[in-house]
Amino acid sequence: MWRLSASLLLCCLGLISGCTTSSIGSAVGAVSGVASSAATANPVVGYAVGVTMQAATDATIKYVFREWTNEQQNLMAHLAGELPIGETQSWQITRVIPLGNEQGQLQVVREIINPLVVCREILFTVEDKEQTMPYLAAICKRGEEWKWASTEPSVQRWSGLH
Repeated sequence: MWRLSASLLLCCLGLISGCTTSSIGSAVGAVSGVASSAATANPVVGYAVGVTMQAATDATIKYVFREWTNEQQNLMAHLAGELPIGETQSWQITRVIPLGNEQGQLQVVREIINPLVVCREILFTVEDKEQTMPYLAAICKRGEEWKWASTEPSVQRWSGLH
């Protein structure tokens, strides 16, 4: 009887934890925790499995979104690197899964040349069904490629700007 009560308590705690983390990770953690607890008749094992599954799911989702952002930034940096200053060009990212598809316009505002690196300041928009949001960013030439230089989690370290 206490095992059933402990399993129900763990299930409720797993569902409540969804209020502070991603709901997908919480759901996966709760379901796998309850299933493991029931299969092993040990609520501690169920809790450990649930927490582990939630953490793994959340980390995977964050990784995918970082990679998608990096892909979008690389596309925009490539387009802006070839664009003459002052001209505008459309950009669009379309994914196999229709999640995170975005589009807009980008324009090179100015070029910043210094002894270390050549950079460009770009103005771009992200068009939504309801509104268009403008953003300002920087791209810099690294070797033969233009790379996103604005500080964001998806940008890799510049390794001494070479």
